Amino acid sequence: MLNCLYSLTMGSSGCSLSLAPLSPAVTRKKMDYFVEAKKVFNMSRPKVFMDNPKHCEECEEVEAKAQKSNPDSLTLKEAGYGWATLHNFMNDTGFLYYFPAFIRLCIESDMENGYLDSFFFAVTHKGENNTRLKACTYEQRKLVHNFMVWYKNTHPDLVEQWLVEDDVEQAIKLWGV
Repeated sequence: MLNCLYSLTMGSSGCSLSLAPLSPAVTRKKMDYFVEAKKVFNMSRPKVFMDNPKHCEECEEVEAKAQKSNPDSLTLKEAGYGWATLHNFMNDTGFLYYFPAFIRLCIESDMENGYLDSFFFAVTHKGENNTRLKACTYEQRKLVHNFMVWYKNTHPDLVEQWLVEDDVEQAIKLWGV
């Protein structure tokens, strides 16, 4: 079986069909990116996930959530939603430790339960001054970029449903290597 993108052009002289092989970033299996992210973001578990976990009661709660979970077990409920998203409170080290989980949560997203808006906010926040982007190695940025291209091409319905089309395009451009 040949995996291809196709385009059909209709003109005054008739129709033409062109085929182009899909890039490896598009033909990957669903959980390949989670498995690869665990390798590329392989790091020791941080002692703390926030710069100041004792700042307030809310910070203590977020730190406790991060302490009791790991990239394999973090659930969508634990990760949170909107401004209360776990990654909004994390320092860069904690964020990078949990990055494979954030990729997994995107992969597991569906029409009713999703992490897409939170994920794409996190990877585009502050544009070129995004500290998470700056904290990544070249290999990590490459993986994140390829994941976002793959996600855009394989889940266009979810990207549209969660209203993140512009964020996806911005993220792909920002994380491009």
